[in-house]
Amino acid sequence: MFFFKFTKIDFRCFRRCSVYGIEAINAYNGWAMALAGALIVMCGLAVLSFVISKLHIVVDLMEKRKQDSPDASLAIPSASSKPALTAEHDLSNLESSVACYYTETAKLGKTFTLQDLFAVFRECDFPHPHLTIRSLKEKGLLIPAGEGLFTWKG
Repeated sequence: MFFFKFTKIDFRCFRRCSVYGIEAINAYNGWAMALAGALIVMCGLAVLSFVISKLHIVVDLMEKRKQDSPDASLAIPSASSKPALTAEHDLSNLESSVACYYTETAKLGKTFTLQDLFAVFRECDFPHPHLTIRSLKEKGLLIPAGEGLFTWKG
């Protein structure tokens, strides 16, 4: 009540001065507010896309920190139990890598499922297990034996 005592409000002005549509947008700075809102949204999306593009760096740092901790060194098996992979064991030169793949998958038997092969590849830290299996199938080095089983060529 104290506010209304010193302020004179003329409600007739609201009826007389009410505008709609484009006129209201022009009269009450609607274009500036729309532009400011669009700029805020675009800046927010740009910042979000930048953060997402750099997220892999944060994940790599967290994984490296886990590997560097003393508890993690106890859980990692010794490097001598795993086959030595060099730069030549990549997807561009599968023929040179197949001998290493044969020796590691010998414990699976003559026929095996792709899930078992993938598990062996992950266990031995072969690079890109999914891509390697696909490339082996495309090159004809991994042959379907029926009923979801596969075998090595030759």
